[in-house]
Amino acid sequence: MQNRTVTVRLRYTCGFLIVFNIHIINHLHNWHYNLYTFKRYYLFKMKFKNNLLIISLLAISINSFSQQLTSDSAYNQAQIARNDARKLWKKPGATKEEVTQAAEILNSAIDYLNSAPVRELSQGNLFLNARKQDVYADMARAYAIAGMNEQALTALEKRCGEGAFYGIDELEKDTIYKSLRTNARFVKVLAVLKNRMLLWKDNSLKTAYNANLSYEEKVAGLSLLWSNAKYNFANFDHAAIDWDKTYLDYLSLIKSTKSTSEYYRVLQTFYARLKDGHTNVYPPNELDKDFYSRPPIRTELIEGRVFITKVFSDSLKNAGIVPGLEILNINNIPVLSYAKEEVEPYQSSSTPQDLVIREFSYGLLLGPEKTPVTLVLKNAKGLVFTKALGRGKYRDAVSAQGIEYKEFGNIGYLTVNNFEDEKIMTRFDSLYTRIIKTKGLIIDIRNNGGGDSYIGYHIIASLVNKPFKSSAARIPRYISLPGVSSQWSFSSAGDIDPNGKQYYDKPVVVLIGARTFSAAEDFTVAFDYIKRGKLIGQATGGSTGQPISFNLPGGGSARVCGKHDTYPDGKEFVGIGIQPDIIVDKTIKDIMAGKDAELQKALEVLNK
Repeated sequence: MQNRTVTVRLRYTCGFLIVFNIHIINHLHNWHYNLYTFKRYYLFKMKFKNNLLIISLLAISINSFSQQLTSDSAYNQAQIARNDARKLWKKPGATKEEVTQAAEILNSAIDYLNSAPVRELSQGNLFLNARKQDVYADMARAYAIAGMNEQALTALEKRCGEGAFYGIDELEKDTIYKSLRTNARFVKVLAVLKNRMLLWKDNSLKTAYNANLSYEEKVAGLSLLWSNAKYNFANFDHAAIDWDKTYLDYLSLIKSTKSTSEYYRVLQTFYARLKDGHTNVYPPNELDKDFYSRPPIRTELIEGRVFITKVFSDSLKNAGIVPGLEILNINNIPVLSYAKEEVEPYQSSSTPQDLVIREFSYGLLLGPEKTPVTLVLKNAKGLVFTKALGRGKYRDAVSAQGIEYKEFGNIGYLTVNNFEDEKIMTRFDSLYTRIIKTKGLIIDIRNNGGGDSYIGYHIIASLVNKPFKSSAARIPRYISLPGVSSQWSFSSAGDIDPNGKQYYDKPVVVLIGARTFSAAEDFTVAFDYIKRGKLIGQATGGSTGQPISFNLPGGGSARVCGKHDTYPDGKEFVGIGIQPDIIVDKTIKDIMAGKDAELQKALEVLNK
């Protein structure tokens, strides 16, 4: 039979058309295919019988809108296969046949992940490699439930061979592995995982709190910070620092510390040298009240002067502490000097605007709970007075809601102050019937410090009728080969589906500022990249990524940013900030008048 190409058209029961070109060579002893258009993708088992082409389908779902194979689309395919299999093997009373079917789906997922195109994508891609480990873990669970112990052990060994080191508790405690625990193969897998865990989990260095840690503990903590950054930090190009020399310099600094509190303050300055908002040191819980207590007010640097812009306590308002007051001195030190000397050295920040927020807003009035902060204030009439404010808890202090909504005429105004709580998605969905009726929408994320990116993407999914892209990223990967120190592992932008309901097709603007940070910047990147509407305000904080957290001696912890994000097309914003289309700077005049100039500009744009 001569080589030929045939087109196979298959229609899945829900009506999605799948088109393959299959190149047939020597009675299908060798074959390959090209996938052109699909909503669902299937792995094919093909054989020739009586000159008839027999195709058996093993379902694997794929990202619905992928136009080409990417590491993210491959990752999503494997995840959807896991979800499909989980519906079978995890359901109560699952039959052996159903569990076996689940294992077949997972085997198909492994075949897919091991296929040449996907294997090439997975080289150096930590997320895609981790997904293969997860598929093997699910396969082991499914086989164990079905009583297919040999297959379960093989899956566990293959997972171990992929470099896995987590899952020890499950193997030791889950009843599905009870019949395997005395098996020599199982015991060996468990031993390997435990050895790996000892290497990468710092439990031995997680010592108890003491008012003054030993010198050995202090050196160990500094060394942990140094090594975790050296081999994981994604933004050394931005930091422009001799990291090894900095480490040597700090050995003498920590030796001179007289308490754990003083020691952790020094560690904070060490990581502040990396100039990254997702790279931080956190003191032990025992020191929280000494490090993080402050009055319930918001302060801001505006046109070179510091003002109180929000007061979250009625008792403070009644005592004359109101928005618009200028701060002249803090604890008898001019406010700008105080910020420079007492606050700035401890701030991990990615951009100048991020540093300003941390120095003059988040960190300006922090201090021990039992020590009041003394402010010299000036009101709009020029009257100067002194006020001591407690840093302890105020019973009447209120926090901003996660999500708020109001309307200005027929313009919707949605404020989202964080992406941390999944209830925000539920609340947004409940508001959507009102939002859809407006003629324009303002989304205010000026005070959104981040959280879960997909909460933000959930909102964008209602503003579009086609897929949109998340950020792209790169991750440092070190290789222990002569002449090779490191390389980047790249993750392409993922495709996120619209929500499938009636989408909001009216004009939208987004308010941003230096407090727009982390997952809120992921939201802004996705919104800006598709040019869904105008960005109004000031540049964002310029910091997002995937922090790697670890323990420190004395009960503290730290994190180092291990991922460098960009726009889908590679445009940089980390260390820079996302720039607004329309800049509206804050002014003293507006603060004194109680005017929200950014909001007014947004209303002006939408009412044109």
